[in-house]
Amino acid sequence: MTDHMHPPPLGAVRVFAVAARLGNFKRAAAELGVTPTAVSSQVKSLEAHLGCALFDRNAQSVTLNEAGHQFAEACETIFARLDKAVQDVRQTANRTSITVGVGALIGSQWLSRRLFSFWQRFPETGLHLQYSPGGVEFSDGSTDMMLAWGDGRWPGLVSEGLLRFRTSPVIARTMLAGKSSLADPADLLNLPLLHWKDQFDWLEWFEAHGVDTGGHLPGVVIDDSSVLLRAVMSGQGASLGLLPLIEGELQSGQLIQPFSDDFTPSRSYHLVYPKGALDHPQLKAFRDWIVEEAGLPR
Repeated sequence: MTDHMHPPPLGAVRVFAVAARLGNFKRAAAELGVTPTAVSSQVKSLEAHLGCALFDRNAQSVTLNEAGHQFAEACETIFARLDKAVQDVRQTANRTSITVGVGALIGSQWLSRRLFSFWQRFPETGLHLQYSPGGVEFSDGSTDMMLAWGDGRWPGLVSEGLLRFRTSPVIARTMLAGKSSLADPADLLNLPLLHWKDQFDWLEWFEAHGVDTGGHLPGVVIDDSSVLLRAVMSGQGASLGLLPLIEGELQSGQLIQPFSDDFTPSRSYHLVYPKGALDHPQLKAFRDWIVEEAGLPR
């Protein structure tokens, strides 16, 4: 008596899936490199295990019945997942490099200054820094991890807080030419405001300094941090600068802080990656290394 609590033989299921896809035992046999009789025998053994017929048979052809269609759809899904798992395992075994998405400013002013440290620790692992000025995106499979600015909430992904930077309004000195000095935070509303990705950071800063904005601000929203920095330096408006990343521009006088105090925003840089990423030894090593570089406990 067949034990229907056990899964059917995988070989028979694979033969059935090919026969169902091709709709013909002879063509299935040619693809599998076996005889039509062997295909028929495997399908019959599967039907016996399931306790029902999967094909309607006549002298000239075989046709999937309702149960066959249902089982064929399930097989297609299962084998697609199995093939993907095989590819993933092979990629893991053969992985020699990892790809990390970064924005221009954090990449050039923070991460790039630590690359030699990574090479010293992991000389056999290639590191590809991928320019990613937009949002967090992993759907195309080309990126393993990302350094992303935000509140840490990216549904379906793992996010670890990494770097929290002080911020302050910054402008080019030329913005004050012919104008009175900025004596009060509200005076910034008289200047063009440049926003990075959205208005949230400026709105949060004004609220913290007691300025009523009505929940909306004028100005230009720029996704690319390098474009934003260039715009501020050329006198196009005021921006909230991440102070540790623009120390050179402040020291050289290319940018100035109208107000001496600084502010710690609620958003920060996070290391973001898909669930299960740390199962890959190279990605786990990168994660531990960058957390250590950020001065956080591993």
